[in-house]
Amino acid sequence: ISLVCKQNYSTIPVKRLSKFERSKLIIESPLDKIIIGLLLGDGHIQKRSLKGNSRFMYAQSSLRLHHLNYFENILELFKPYLSKEFILKKRLFKDNRNNREYSSVQFATLSLPCFNFYRNIFYNSDNKKIVPLNIDNLLTPIGLAYWIMDDGSLQNKGLHLNTYGFTTKDILRLKTTLINMFGENTLKCSIHKHPKGERIYIYEESMELIRNNISEFMHKDMLYKINSLCTFK
Repeated sequence: ISLVCKQNYSTIPVKRLSKFERSKLIIESPLDKIIIGLLLGDGHIQKRSLKGNSRFMYAQSSLRLHHLNYFENILELFKPYLSKEFILKKRLFKDNRNNREYSSVQFATLSLPCFNFYRNIFYNSDNKKIVPLNIDNLLTPIGLAYWIMDDGSLQNKGLHLNTYGFTTKDILRLKTTLINMFGENTLKCSIHKHPKGERIYIYEESMELIRNNISEFMHKDMLYKINSLCTFK
């Protein structure tokens, strides 16, 4: 998906919003918590100039029906921040590793002051996505639900969170955050090596704790990611 998100799409409206109109657009609850999970997953914040504002970008390259339904749910959350002339971007791309062609959909919001905060905490001076130092204060159960819907996959009745794009230090920070997320009911998790990098594994004995705390926030078509009895083909 990162291959898709690097594409620079335009969402220029017929009538440009004034500086005042842009400042009036704020991110309210629960989107302020959801966006944390999305930025740990497939979401990106782009800033196209040093003095400009930032915009949120999101793509989905697996267009199976349940993934597309989830994508449409994300799109609906960000509709207030889209251009009035917004057109969903679709494209085909080739994965050189297996020589297969895939289709994808993507949207990008307007560049707005309300996204600058997330740009500042999730990106370093080299324009690389990082894990904020205070992620333990930012990540909530609803944010975790969206992170899992983006990057989670069932494995041996446990759950992998694909954290390949982050450094070892960032992944350790995420692991600590997860362990302590539910107070005395600590999550049991570890870091596993993978050819693509490192990922976090949540053990089977902690999955009930996960389900009890985030199921209400999961899109119905993505519940299979936390329930081994629910599968899609």
